[in-house]
Amino acid sequence: MTNSVNNKHQNMVVYIGLGVLLLVSMAVRLHQLGSGLWFDEIMTLKEYARLPYLEIVTRFESENQHFLYSLLAHSSILLFGESAWSLRLPAVLFGVGSIWAVYMLGAEVTDRKQAFLASALLAFSYHHLWFSQNARGYTGLLFWTLVSSWLLLRTLRKPDRRDWILYAVACALGVYTHLTMGFVIAGQFIVCVLAMLAEYRRKEPVQWIYPAAGFALAGILILFLHIPVIGQMQSVIGGSEVSVVTEWKNPLWTLSQFLQGLRVGFSTGLAGFIFLIVALFGLVSYWKTRPEFVGLLFLPPIFGAVVTVGIGHHLWPRFFFFTFGFAVLVVIRGVFAAANWISRKINSPKLRGDFLGSVLSVSLIVLSAFSMISAYGPKQDFGEALEFLERVSASNDQIVVVSLTSLPFRDYYQKDWTEIKSAGELEEITTQPGRTWLVYTFPEVLGSIYPDIMSMIRQDFSLVNEFPGTVQSGTIYVVLHE
Repeated sequence: MTNSVNNKHQNMVVYIGLGVLLLVSMAVRLHQLGSGLWFDEIMTLKEYARLPYLEIVTRFESENQHFLYSLLAHSSILLFGESAWSLRLPAVLFGVGSIWAVYMLGAEVTDRKQAFLASALLAFSYHHLWFSQNARGYTGLLFWTLVSSWLLLRTLRKPDRRDWILYAVACALGVYTHLTMGFVIAGQFIVCVLAMLAEYRRKEPVQWIYPAAGFALAGILILFLHIPVIGQMQSVIGGSEVSVVTEWKNPLWTLSQFLQGLRVGFSTGLAGFIFLIVALFGLVSYWKTRPEFVGLLFLPPIFGAVVTVGIGHHLWPRFFFFTFGFAVLVVIRGVFAAANWISRKINSPKLRGDFLGSVLSVSLIVLSAFSMISAYGPKQDFGEALEFLERVSASNDQIVVVSLTSLPFRDYYQKDWTEIKSAGELEEITTQPGRTWLVYTFPEVLGSIYPDIMSMIRQDFSLVNEFPGTVQSGTIYVVLHE
């Protein structure tokens, strides 16, 4: 009786703590939500979020279309008016929801303390904050990945028809949010099959009807949602990309970006290295106790990397953001596993592994929280670049945009600046009276699409100002030809 009362009290404390954590997480993510939009967000707004609902669900002209996010963003704009923060609000809600989902998944595979600490680590992480303020479907993809994985593990432990139906719905909405959810489902399918094979080897009754029905229902729902755009999707995904940067297709480049992001997320490179060591402890521990969890962590990104590289697609690190919830659970488990190992080595009754693990986990969360400050601010500072150019340019000067600066300045800010697509056009403009200002961003993309323009910029223009943002390589450069 006493144990039951204590458990209820502990659960109540955890739930209250989780509620407070979610409220704080919401406040942290609403702070500076209206800062400058970056290129992909502007494209989402222009091409999809401004459209009527019927047009949104029937258009797939680029991979920038994240259907469920576009629908929610359109709803937010209708409710609150068009602004940067209303466009990003669905990302915030999915981000906060994924913190809850990490706790639910964690409670399924470990104890409630570790589940809560993992949720806190996710809540106070640079990358999660950044994506929660990014008007794209990535926090939605993370949310549906965590929810579907939680439902899958729960129903594998205790078969339940309702959970399989909910699982199918989560999968369908996940794919409708971002197509890479298909890799998650593929990994989950293999984990499910392996679990049934293990039951067969143990000579236990194999529960296959509900899983088969669940995956079949997921497939039917996915097909139903995408019927209006199947032809367009085949054309877009099967076609060649406009911004072909060879380096972005190299898995080694993706790994380098991941390691760099790890350094940013934990303030220092040393902390990032310690993070990797601790994660190894966590992986070993989970492999011993819940190997299916490890399968859910690794199989989807492996499938995703192989397929993405195989079709010659860019392998951006953000494609693997859906693993972030698993990563924080692994890290917290690793902290406790390492703490227990240290406790055994020291063999001190005053230094219990559970207490040391809790202290180290909280310290890690605090360290991670310090890096969050750098996630605020413009992702790409088009606004400051605009104000600068309007301030320094004369009436007879020419202002030129090229490549990925055309959409933001000409369509979003409604400036009648000249767009160029060749070095010949730029050279002709420079011969006209007045100075020629040129603004560009993502030099890798510009150099790939228009190498002649990039060469001319380097030879004939001088750098006047640059406006950095939080997007990697997204600095806005202003150059001048006199």
